[in-house]
Amino acid sequence: MALDVYTPCPCGSGKKLKFCCVDLAEDMERVSRQIESNQPRQALQLLEALDRRHPQNPWVVTTRALVQIEVGDAAAGRDLLRSFLEQHADHDFAIVLYATAAFQADGLDAAKKAIHRSFQRSLKRFPSMVAGLAGAMAAVFQSRGRMLAAREHLALAMRFSPDRERQEIFVRLLEFDNDVQVPYLLRSVHALPSITISDEVNQEAKKAHRYASVGCWSVAGDLFEKLATTNADQPTLWHSVGLCRAWDGEESAAATALHRAASLYTDDAATAVDCETIAQLLDWNTAPERRPRMILSGSIPSVGRLLTALDTGDRLFRLELPPVGPEGEPMPAAIYQVLDRPKSEMPAPTALTVETVPTVISQITVFDADPETKESPEVDVTGLKGSDFDTAMELARAAAGEFAVWKDAPEEQAEWVPEETLPLTWQWAFPPKTPVALRRRLELERWRTILDSVWPTLPQRALQGRTPKEAAGDPASRVAVLASVYVLDAHCLRAGHELDLEAVLARLGVEPLPPYEIEADTSLNSLSPLQWLRLPLDKLTDAQMLSTVNRALLVHHDRFLAKALQVALTREGCRGELDMVRIYQTLADLSRQHGRREESYHWLDEGRKHAASQPNNFEKVWSWDLRELLTRLEDPTDPALPGLIHKFVNFYSPKLPQMRPYLEQMFAVAGVPSPWSAGGIIAGDGGGMTAGGLWTPDAESAAPAGTGSKLWLPGQ
Repeated sequence: MALDVYTPCPCGSGKKLKFCCVDLAEDMERVSRQIESNQPRQALQLLEALDRRHPQNPWVVTTRALVQIEVGDAAAGRDLLRSFLEQHADHDFAIVLYATAAFQADGLDAAKKAIHRSFQRSLKRFPSMVAGLAGAMAAVFQSRGRMLAAREHLALAMRFSPDRERQEIFVRLLEFDNDVQVPYLLRSVHALPSITISDEVNQEAKKAHRYASVGCWSVAGDLFEKLATTNADQPTLWHSVGLCRAWDGEESAAATALHRAASLYTDDAATAVDCETIAQLLDWNTAPERRPRMILSGSIPSVGRLLTALDTGDRLFRLELPPVGPEGEPMPAAIYQVLDRPKSEMPAPTALTVETVPTVISQITVFDADPETKESPEVDVTGLKGSDFDTAMELARAAAGEFAVWKDAPEEQAEWVPEETLPLTWQWAFPPKTPVALRRRLELERWRTILDSVWPTLPQRALQGRTPKEAAGDPASRVAVLASVYVLDAHCLRAGHELDLEAVLARLGVEPLPPYEIEADTSLNSLSPLQWLRLPLDKLTDAQMLSTVNRALLVHHDRFLAKALQVALTREGCRGELDMVRIYQTLADLSRQHGRREESYHWLDEGRKHAASQPNNFEKVWSWDLRELLTRLEDPTDPALPGLIHKFVNFYSPKLPQMRPYLEQMFAVAGVPSPWSAGGIIAGDGGGMTAGGLWTPDAESAAPAGTGSKLWLPGQ
């Protein structure tokens, strides 16, 4: 297709093509056709010839550099553009293209200055390319564990993106905010504070804000730090320095500035705790007291023989794996947990106690050959650096024998655990068929011990080497202690435990932070995570309540989410806007996951009542009964389980016969004999509605629960 000579010239001069580079148009069309037909090498040859005839022509140079980047020779494109920019320093396309080439060739750190220049100069004309750079930076920061920087660059990419590309980045941002493995304190907005000190300072602060608004956080941080150095008692300046450094990925400098800000917010304890909490989390990322995760890899001549050998290891416990993972990805050939004691000492489920559950000290993963990637079979031993991992390597080598060829030494992975959290972190190995409810009960017992006796007596770097119990007696340490409790809250949430924060503070004798002050017109979009947690839910308008519910469902802070959903359910103005099925299911799941089983049954029953009120409700009611069955199967001794099974066998099974194989699989996993097994069922009317909301077809006329014939299961 011929170029329109009346369109702006691709060289970027601002003139029409007819009055600028029209003599290049025919040759550049040939280049374009070669690129479109996947002939980049031929296109480069033509561009090199054009470059000799028209040296430093912007159209030729930028096109040539772009093709070099696309064929994987980013270094050549970088060098070409660097030379060009020495003569054409203001060429917007060359600026963003150079940043892209430098990023690919040299990595983020070396290219950051060039990238920030492109943010300032190229955003208006090339927003898609600038957004792409911001998104790529987010991915790098996330891989490094720099979560505040990752989130802020994702938000920047979404803001820069044209409408047609914004949805994809929005989804990435939602996935980030929903990732429970990222501390919730780092999965939300942290707004720069308002600065009102003096006209001169305010003017410079506005300049720094402008740099921050386009993602140039290193420049903004430098400007804020210059102001903070000459106005050392101003907490808002140090607060701004800390956030800009964190968004720029400089977490050690960020933590230092935020600690300083926290100490200066003497009249604003809530903001002080906000700064101090983030600072303590960032300290974990930069402190030398960290335990890296290690990996020892080996090649495998025969996967089958290796598995046979590993199965004989007395401390190697093989897990039962599904055919595919939860996302449909292929699973490893086998996974073994390396135990702290022999398998022969593993008690039966009925004899398990907190003291007798075996602890996992490392893991062995065996991978079969991958025909798609051509990767060879491999065995990996992974665990935290230390004596336990050394023991695991010895056990793996001894068990594998000649069926694995190991590397000379293990390697550090890009993962680590703060030393301070090791006493709060553990993994158990449960014997097969251990009921889920029993596992949760034991885990709750372990958490109670940790929170009552272990954590309060652990020395912490953030408390100057004192324990929380010691520091709580010092009024001057209230901010640091409160922050350490919120950090504990984040750790518990990642581990799947719902911390009773108020109870922890009460045991320490520390006054909690007051509720966040809010008005009817207060916007919630700029609140920090700790401000969200302090919202007075009963004082929110319906619109604010719905916004709070949506945010809570996304971030999934379990304690706050449960409170927000329960308050929303009491509002008639909210109920019509809520997805009631999701609300009741979430409340049931939260209660079940945290050991409140009776509360879970209550929410399941509320969901079932809501479903029954809907037209054409058979499938809706059935789905709630199925959820209840799954929950009760977690405890095979549940007295209401036989009646519910009876309902599925005698009422649902004739109507949905295709469900029987799935139900039998559920019973097998739970260790409950199939009610369809020989002699497994004695027919009867099954009783009526139980206290747990169990229903039979004759519920209205049935005798009171417990007076009719019952389902009999073998072994009962």
